Amino acid sequence: MAYTDFAGDDIILGNVVQGVTSTAFTNNVGTLTNIYTSSNQTASAGGQYEWDLYNANPDTDTTAEVQFSIAYGHFKGSGSARQSGATAGNQPTKAVYSQFRNFLLDNPTDTKAFTDGEGNGSGGYYFLTVNRSRYKQGVNAGNWELHLSASAGHYTGGIHVSLIDDSSVSDGNVVNGHLVYNIVSGSETAGVASVGGNTHYWGMFYPELGIYALSANKLRKGTGVGPNGTHGLGVTHPGSANAYDEHQGDLFEMIRKGGYLSMRSEEDVTSTHYFVRAKNQQYNYSTNHTYQRTGSNGELNGQLLHNTFIQNPQTFITTVGLYNTQNELLAIAKLSKPLLKNFERETTLRIKLDH
Repeated sequence: MAYTDFAGDDIILGNVVQGVTSTAFTNNVGTLTNIYTSSNQTASAGGQYEWDLYNANPDTDTTAEVQFSIAYGHFKGSGSARQSGATAGNQPTKAVYSQFRNFLLDNPTDTKAFTDGEGNGSGGYYFLTVNRSRYKQGVNAGNWELHLSASAGHYTGGIHVSLIDDSSVSDGNVVNGHLVYNIVSGSETAGVASVGGNTHYWGMFYPELGIYALSANKLRKGTGVGPNGTHGLGVTHPGSANAYDEHQGDLFEMIRKGGYLSMRSEEDVTSTHYFVRAKNQQYNYSTNHTYQRTGSNGELNGQLLHNTFIQNPQTFITTVGLYNTQNELLAIAKLSKPLLKNFERETTLRIKLDH
């Protein structure tokens, strides 16, 4: 017997378990301390729109995988050169800003529609988008932490900040159908930071979409200061109106020098239990070459390899396959140790399939 159909009471659909979290990055890594870019992409025309960031150097390591991408958008197109030819007049930063504005906001016609927790709008925003394969149904709110550092080059402030979301103290808002929290100063262990009784706001976090929007004003020196006058990262690279200023590189350096991004993915899991029953008359023979003799043509001839199996055939169950009605293998369950099966034994195995 090769296949056995499940009876109606052999399959039990379990409850949905909500909010199951797991590590987000490649190889079940929960924290990134080093990130890399692709020199081919950053030097290309597409690099003026976004950069992919990897867990290893893609120029030298073939196993490197994209973890997230970064982009800079400005509602007037500042920080990028005007395109020529068929796209004359278009600017990459303007296109990026419009794309995220149309996707994330209720009022996509508003030029400076992105506002932070203090109600301040900004014409420029940095966007960090987690690669879709890195999270399942969303990034787990309250379970991520990003460090940014402005310590060299364009970054003269010498400031290091730790960012989280404010889901621990807020229910968030729903904007254009998307749940959104504020990005604030703080840490996973200590929670939202308060300096002088004030919360420092840096942008917005969309957990269901894996998108972080960081205000360019808040990252630059002398602008976007908070109520206590100490808010800002000290970045001194405002960008020109008609030149490519590589703002993606700004954010890349801030993340690279910060050296820390932790994140967990989140999903709702449904468990289905399958009861696999092998009765005494079933699965006592095998087509394995260690069980039957082979003829001169190399094919199994149906004769048992061991004479003791003639009166007392026995097998050892090691694996159970689940098939569809077309006999296509869909899932495999492995036993922790071989299970003896013969005419004097019946076996019931419970297989749990999470999906």
